[in-house]
Amino acid sequence: MTYLGFHLVFLLPPLLLLLARPPRPPRLWAYLLMPLIALLYTTPWDNYLVWKGVWGYPEGRVLLRLGYVPLEEYLFFLLQPLLTGAFLHRVAGAPPSAGSGLARVVGGGVWLLAAALGVLLVALGERYLYLGLILAYFAPVFVLQWAFGGDLLWGWRRALLLGVGVPTLYLWGADLFAIREGIWWISPQYTLGLGVLGLPLEEMAFFLFTNLAVVQGLLLAWHPEALKRLR
Repeated sequence: MTYLGFHLVFLLPPLLLLLARPPRPPRLWAYLLMPLIALLYTTPWDNYLVWKGVWGYPEGRVLLRLGYVPLEEYLFFLLQPLLTGAFLHRVAGAPPSAGSGLARVVGGGVWLLAAALGVLLVALGERYLYLGLILAYFAPVFVLQWAFGGDLLWGWRRALLLGVGVPTLYLWGADLFAIREGIWWISPQYTLGLGVLGLPLEEMAFFLFTNLAVVQGLLLAWHPEALKRLR
């Protein structure tokens, strides 16, 4: 299977199914803007990892490369937020009331420590590089999200858990298939060698964190109180 075939089998069918006769979107602009934000934010990070050899793609499995990254990878940056956002829209429910500021302080503090851990892991050497880069690159986004609207995210925790958990489990399975099929590979040189059923721990963290960024960003964009705080 090619990388484009992977999209046609694993991403487009569930996305089209979720978009079929959807309920009225709360803020369509946020749903459509999220893939563009994901593309812009992830592109330099992903190019660096492919250039470094943390992961790669065999010849014959991709159409062409822009920079170090295949065209299909950029397409993935667009399709994953659309898929995760479409599922979140189905399970989000009504926005909760604003809570206390404790969740903002605690949540921001936890993710700040995670970002610091990421920097430390990068400094420790090759085996920790992939995991360290995930933490160091994505955790600062979560610091901002929780410091700004952690009380809103905590109040919406059921939607947060479902919106992150279900797409992440699905993409873990799709990722495991792709690795076993040889659509892409993960270098053991830059990973800890831990995982589940052959799926590296770092890959599990990658899909968890990218879905967290999408879901938390959309929930904040959809919450009226969050928009008031921007004024």
